Amino acid sequence: MKYVVHYGRHALFILFMVLCCIPVVGFGQSYQQPAQNHKDSETVVVHHKVKGSSVFIECLIPNFTFDDRKETTEHKGYIDVYVDGKKHQTEHKAAFIVQDLSEGRHVIRFDIMRPDGGRYLTLEELRVEIK
Repeated sequence: MKYVVHYGRHALFILFMVLCCIPVVGFGQSYQQPAQNHKDSETVVVHHKVKGSSVFIECLIPNFTFDDRKETTEHKGYIDVYVDGKKHQTEHKAAFIVQDLSEGRHVIRFDIMRPDGGRYLTLEELRVEIK
């Protein structure tokens, strides 16, 4: 009788462990699915640093190239840079400097453009202060 009770406790413990592991395995698979979909919907990231009257910019743009000669399925084009609503410069690379800004607050906007001059998208405006 003593062995039956002891065996019953082990069986309950094993059953408890199995029941606890089922939800963990199920949740693990559901969390992996959005991570795979994330590749298709990656967002553009813009890093900046103000130094003197210049703003150093680095754009991380997934599935985009600045090289018109590339024969790929990536999007191609350039970036138009606007300062306070006026076009300031055009860039054909992901890292660049916006120079010669006057003292005060400025709003910088980046438009990602197609080679034919059409706009892919406008990035969120960046607000900087030159001291």
